[in-house]
Amino acid sequence: MGFLFLTLSAVFSLSVAQVLKFIEVRSLRVLNVLVNNYLVAVVISVFSTDWNGFEEQTGLIPILIHSAILGFLFIANFMIYSKSIDKNGMGISIAAMRMSLVFPILLSLMVYNEDVTTGLILGIILSFVSLLLLVPSLKKDRRVQLKFAVLPVLLFFISGITDSGLKVFEREFSLFFDESQFLSALFFFAFLTGSVVLLVRGQFNFKMKELIYGVILGVVNLYSSYFILLALKEIPGSVVFPLVNLSIVFAGTFIGVIFWKDRPDKRQWVGLALASISIFLLVA
Repeated sequence: MGFLFLTLSAVFSLSVAQVLKFIEVRSLRVLNVLVNNYLVAVVISVFSTDWNGFEEQTGLIPILIHSAILGFLFIANFMIYSKSIDKNGMGISIAAMRMSLVFPILLSLMVYNEDVTTGLILGIILSFVSLLLLVPSLKKDRRVQLKFAVLPVLLFFISGITDSGLKVFEREFSLFFDESQFLSALFFFAFLTGSVVLLVRGQFNFKMKELIYGVILGVVNLYSSYFILLALKEIPGSVVFPLVNLSIVFAGTFIGVIFWKDRPDKRQWVGLALASISIFLLVA
């Protein structure tokens, strides 16, 4: 069953990218869809979580602050991810996000004093080299191109911060709060952040297509995390993470090329190859 859960996690993660691409192609308001997505994820999480004694648990205020910060970063990162998939291609955007594993690994080494290996050091170096290769070259209108070229870089760094936040939860809070409680709080604050922005903009209204795509995105977004947690209960993380990350990078690249007509240049193909190697080294 473990490999079934692993496969389902990869499928749902790839589905997130496809939904975001459809949102951009159909010119829907991304933030409106994301707000609805997080509301759906909150509702599912809340009704599938045991809340008995939650308010009496140790460290309630710190975990809520932690969840609030990550919730803000999650919704901001999803907006960047959506735009990058549309402007830079699916494979490049997915690779930039998946390489962000370097940040929680650095956190583990520098703060939690976990073992350093040659593979980790090489993986970290390769991740930064491949990121430089993945950034689109500037052509014609440099101002417009620069705006799009910076998206994978932002995606890499913000994803890294959020991944590090998940690592902090695992090390500092997981003894007191389970994953479902944490995800419920995180999704709620992401929903709250997006709702406040929409209210300030005077755009807190939803078209039927935005509601439909929000529901779809909320389900695939939630279950991409859910199934990887199930996989980790049956298969070592050293097997799960390389397989999931590499399959998503490769499948995302070829889906983008075949169905969305993405056209990475030669330099970016080299970057994708190095990204795949770096991901394997980081989690092997």
